[in-house]
Amino acid sequence: MTLDAVTGRPNNAVMGKTLDLGRRVELQSADKHCDDISVALYQREVDGLPRFLVHTYAHGDAAAQRVAFLREALASRLGMERAAEDADWLLFPCGAAHLRALKRAFLDLTKLVEGESIEPLPLTVFDKKADGNVMAKSLGDGVYQITAESDGGAKRTKPIARGFAKLCEMEEVEGQETEPGAARFACGQSHDAMIGQLMYRAQNVRAAMAEDEQAASRGVLSAPSAQQP
Repeated sequence: MTLDAVTGRPNNAVMGKTLDLGRRVELQSADKHCDDISVALYQREVDGLPRFLVHTYAHGDAAAQRVAFLREALASRLGMERAAEDADWLLFPCGAAHLRALKRAFLDLTKLVEGESIEPLPLTVFDKKADGNVMAKSLGDGVYQITAESDGGAKRTKPIARGFAKLCEMEEVEGQETEPGAARFACGQSHDAMIGQLMYRAQNVRAAMAEDEQAASRGVLSAPSAQQP
């Protein structure tokens, strides 16, 4: 299915009809940066590969522009690619879903105002508890090592790696080739953009999980015929 480039609606859609977009995996029920419209993230599989669509049932230029902005933000901030047969759908180059990380990033990106930078975020952030910068470095094969600039920050590397393990469904790694504080993507591929996007969240994973629970309890995305005027 291809969405109209101007309206953001399917070319052959009937007004007010709920569309078969696949499984809805995340929802921003009231986007405060676009008239409180509901915006959702959908997933479906094509040839065994998961791909994702940002969609709203709201109509008008503002809604279409908002969906386009969020789609571009996901592609840039998470390193996603456009599907060859339909550029409105996004997928990860590795072919994995990375669903938990994607859902968390989607909610965070809906907080951005159009015009804000959507360039990938750095892999270095300031950590208050470490009283200095902490960094994530790719070691290859999907492994990321967390390090700290200060000696006092060494105790923060393992908790942050554990935060990534929860947010990105990674596994913690300990061995001769890594220092304490490393995690690996099961897909075995590097995801620098994703790590950069979630560096801040990995520093305080409990708060991120609490926000996820609150988001899951919010409203539903309705077809136009069911929405309030």
